[in-house]
Amino acid sequence: MIPRRSGQRKAQDRGAALILVVWAVGLMAVIAALIARDAHLDAQESNRFRDALTGDMLIESGQRLAFARLSQPAEGLDTGFPIVCDLEGGRLLINARPISAFIDINAAQEETLAALFVALGVPAPEAASYAARIADFRDPDTTPRPGGTELADYVREGRPYGPSNRAFVRTGELSEVLGLPPALVAAMLPHVTAHSFSTQVDPLYASPEVLAAVAVLGTRAGADLGEPAWTQSAEGSPPFAGEPVVIEVIVQTASGYLTGTAATFSQTDISASGNRRLIEERLAGPEPVLGAGVSLPPPVPCY
Repeated sequence: MIPRRSGQRKAQDRGAALILVVWAVGLMAVIAALIARDAHLDAQESNRFRDALTGDMLIESGQRLAFARLSQPAEGLDTGFPIVCDLEGGRLLINARPISAFIDINAAQEETLAALFVALGVPAPEAASYAARIADFRDPDTTPRPGGTELADYVREGRPYGPSNRAFVRTGELSEVLGLPPALVAAMLPHVTAHSFSTQVDPLYASPEVLAAVAVLGTRAGADLGEPAWTQSAEGSPPFAGEPVVIEVIVQTASGYLTGTAATFSQTDISASGNRRLIEERLAGPEPVLGAGVSLPPPVPCY
């Protein structure tokens, strides 16, 4: 009986050892999987950081290219934009338009803003309400317009702020207007500015949505089609030298990462260095450029 017990004990010991080995192998596999996952996440984060850094550098290069082109005399009606060019690390789509190609959210009347919303696909009653909310946000009084919102509405919705009751400083403030859907604000931004201080719109460079807004309702609301910006400059002078300009740079890196900005710069400072001062900058995509129906030239080396 004693040898049999000894054999059973040895078998039990071997079974326990096997269980420990299996458990240890499983634990090592889990640890290895966690390490691999962390390494993969680190690699992804590193790639995202690299793409973002490359994108920012390419955007800055694109703006410099735009400035260089804007410093050269225009050839007739040809301003030299848009530009599609390849640079080490990615491809750039560069466009420049005068500030008068956009609807000014400070100068435009409600009817013009409502017409823009309609051009963006918003039903007319909702478009009128959104336009009233923007007008209430910028006007100095505290009386809500029909369909609009004032301080009491912001408080009721739990907002820690109210309407600014002043002119918009930047177009990004539209996201603070109570009741404007974020998707609608994003769709609106490529077509508006806060820096032209005019109801006139340049028909040569305006987007189809802006032209539709002015043509349908805007002309009855004080907005009108102004003279094209190129006719305002002397023959042989750089394009858009007399007014602020919006430079759109869209970048696609070699890895496929897509980013872009639309930056508003002041008019050329003739008395000083000739540079333009940055007024406002926001994220942008290629849709405003491509949607305007412009014919893109084939890619060429940027330098």
